[in-house]
Amino acid sequence: MNIPLAKGHLPKGTTSRSRAIAHSRLAKSLAMATALYTEFDDQATPAMIERLTDADFARAAETAGVRAPNSDDTRAQVRLLLKVLVALGTTEGADEADVISALLAQPTLTSRASLVALLVPVA
Repeated sequence: MNIPLAKGHLPKGTTSRSRAIAHSRLAKSLAMATALYTEFDDQATPAMIERLTDADFARAAETAGVRAPNSDDTRAQVRLLLKVLVALGTTEGADEADVISALLAQPTLTSRASLVALLVPVA
């Protein structure tokens, strides 16, 4: 599952540069988080995700066919998306409350320090 990068997906001049960067960061982060989720499977825990190294990110980027992240914002987004994938991928009895609890456990600051992003599944 890949979201196309802004450069090849959004017609030129239809969005701001910052919006295109955010779009491409999300595409790259989702691809890397998916690669890490596949690699670590049920070994992925929130604590383990926080300890991911540059080598882990580089390996995930290579697997996903994208460049390794060069910003803390991208690495933070990969971590957040990996936590979401782990929470949503929990099987065998995970109920909605467990998933919501995992998603809300660690809100993340956006690139604008005044905003906090919370991911909440909506049925």
